[in-house]
Amino acid sequence: MRLPLKIVVLALSLAAFAVRGVIYGLLGSVLPLAFILGVLGLMVAARLTGRGAGRLAVRCWGVCLVIYGLLRLGLAGLLAFAPVGSPHAIANTGWVFMLVSALYLAAGAYLVMAWRARSGPVVV
Repeated sequence: MRLPLKIVVLALSLAAFAVRGVIYGLLGSVLPLAFILGVLGLMVAARLTGRGAGRLAVRCWGVCLVIYGLLRLGLAGLLAFAPVGSPHAIANTGWVFMLVSALYLAAGAYLVMAWRARSGPVVV
């Protein structure tokens, strides 16, 4: 069975946040885990209501990913050009951070475009 690419991108983007939520939950902060569970709950509820609500929920998630990717890239750019006294911040915003940020940005843009409303045939 082959899944459509838009389903795979959605699942991977949610899984990335779920893994991070579990890691932070094990460290004692349950807020990221509660956030991703809330997002998943909203997506399931939107999908069950029908009438395009599931598509809208996925597009909103895509917009959130775009914003998150832009914020991460902006932070990396700021730390690259502004004098920062924290070696930890500089060490953690290297090329892997930039790559992951670009992937979040690309995944969000793809989700917004792939889950747009289907236009029916035009009748003249």
